[in-house]
Amino acid sequence: MTRATKRAGLVLVLLGILGVLFFWTTDPHYGPAMHRAPQVAGHADPRYWLFVLRGSPDNLLDAANEARLSTFVGLAGSTAVLLVGGYLMTRRTV
Repeated sequence: MTRATKRAGLVLVLLGILGVLFFWTTDPHYGPAMHRAPQVAGHADPRYWLFVLRGSPDNLLDAANEARLSTFVGLAGSTAVLLVGGYLMTRRTV
């Protein structure tokens, strides 16, 4: 394997990690806690984008159930990218 292949493996590992973090963060059930109020002490909540990505927090159970399959598929794809990148990085250079 060439150095370009190792570099591509490193990029795939980084993309896999970013993908796992994205799908975990945007999941209403497994991700960080949902904020009911987008304002904290009169200022905008720094994690308000989670509210925007997840939708209305009126019914958290429906949101969690609807997003569960998408989260699992996204996590599986990101993990596959991570594993392929790890495999490419562990190959010997020629």
